Amino acid sequence: MTVPKNFARPNPETLPRFPKVAIIGGQGQMGQWFKRFFEGQGCRVLVADVDTPESPEEVAGQADVVVLSVPIPKVAEVAQRVAPYLKPEGLLMDLTSVKQGPLAAMLAAFPGEVVGTHPLFGPKEPNIVGRIMVLCPGRGERWFNWLKDLLLRADAKVKVTTAADHDCLMSFVQGVTHFMLIALGMAIRRLGIDPDRLDEYATPTFQNLHRLTRHLLSQDAWLYACIQLQNQENLRTLGAFEEAVAQILELIQKKDAEGLVRVLEENQRYYGQQGW
Repeated sequence: MTVPKNFARPNPETLPRFPKVAIIGGQGQMGQWFKRFFEGQGCRVLVADVDTPESPEEVAGQADVVVLSVPIPKVAEVAQRVAPYLKPEGLLMDLTSVKQGPLAAMLAAFPGEVVGTHPLFGPKEPNIVGRIMVLCPGRGERWFNWLKDLLLRADAKVKVTTAADHDCLMSFVQGVTHFMLIALGMAIRRLGIDPDRLDEYATPTFQNLHRLTRHLLSQDAWLYACIQLQNQENLRTLGAFEEAVAQILELIQKKDAEGLVRVLEENQRYYGQQGW
């Protein structure tokens, strides 16, 4: 993109030892979690949300690092709102489960340094030790390296990848997984089966699966809807999943034991080739 004539180039000198961080959407669960995290790393943290005394624009103008902790569909709008107030030498980053759209929106809104992130954990985690944090480089290296080092010093597991690669993998990790759990809950509801009775007869495998279903259904429905709808890769991945389900169902309907065994063995060979 063309850099505006009045946009000052970042000062190449050392970054602040303890940057000031502004979290837009900081009263949400993940916003609060990262407020505690950054404060634990010595940073001063400012928060703006729909009902805070200071607006997103006001806190963005005071901060070195601006974090967007807002719903995925709101990232572009909020990035455009706060970008003119950011320090030219500052950082704009997000905390969303999809990366291609949000990262492109931040890059378009702000000519400075940009990083896309996805914490692969929820706000109930006590700390970041051993938790995976995905970083997708957007523009610039200074703040990217600062953030990566900050996370590593806190004993997080950092995965660096492109936004496209992230969304492709997450279409399985989240897209298909959430789809299966939503469908399981829907099937139980449609058949009128008492979930508690299922738990009384549960095998260890079903206990884990039903626990995950209950967990998903206890969360913010809007968040899970966004994860399904906003990842562009989900349609391709879910299409492959749908074809697989249809093929297995057809084998069961035909009572084709040999065909079902063949599918299982093909999967076994595939996973064996991957080192399992």
